[in-house]
Amino acid sequence: MDNKLRIIGNLTNIIEHNNAALEGDLICECGNPYFKIYHSGKQTKGILAPYLINKNKQISIEAKCICCGNSLTIYDNRLDGVKKFNSDIVLKQLLNISNDKCTFKLHLMYNYIKEHFKTNLFEECYIDISNSEFKKPRRLYEGC
Repeated sequence: MDNKLRIIGNLTNIIEHNNAALEGDLICECGNPYFKIYHSGKQTKGILAPYLINKNKQISIEAKCICCGNSLTIYDNRLDGVKKFNSDIVLKQLLNISNDKCTFKLHLMYNYIKEHFKTNLFEECYIDISNSEFKKPRRLYEGC
């Protein structure tokens, strides 16, 4: 089985840190960097907590391009990370507002042990989101 990081082709501005960490911005094949976000997690309201946490030990996060409609699974703990979990999922939109408040740029960060660098077998994943409404990026998800 090929464990190459599934969305490596959709990352731009990639920065590598000593074969132990990787980060980059998500971009669609059409060149658009703005996405609507769909997830199966539980939304939180804590100031210091990320927006999403696992719900019943599972989470899947998809980004849907607002230009061409292409969907990218950016995190799914049934497929990604070293601690996989199998369950059925139902996705719902992060925000459902009819303006640009619900479109986001995504910055993804992965931590690895060196043997698994640039694969889906990462130790930790961090996903930050930003848009015109935010003064600074916000943490959407962290974990594995």
